[in-house]
Amino acid sequence: MIPNDTDADNRILKYKRMIRKSAINILAWLENNPSPTEEQLKKLRELKGEINDRIFYYAENIQNWEKHTTTIELPQPVIDQQAYLDTGISAEEEE
Repeated sequence: MIPNDTDADNRILKYKRMIRKSAINILAWLENNPSPTEEQLKKLRELKGEINDRIFYYAENIQNWEKHTTTIELPQPVIDQQAYLDTGISAEEEE
């Protein structure tokens, strides 16, 4: 079943990408401008404004989220294999 509000989910992913991009831009700016002038600091302030805006829009979109947790039971062969691995038998002992 496809959720009715896939557009909201797409916007959330979009805002997350935009925040990540802004954060990377700030990090790159800091690396490339070790001793910035006042003029160069204007660009950093612009980048800060961009990331603040994007965080605001992201927060607006997630405020009404219903959070769900899903637990999926593993098939018995997988559980048996994990139990076997947890016993810690070395490869030498197995042979």
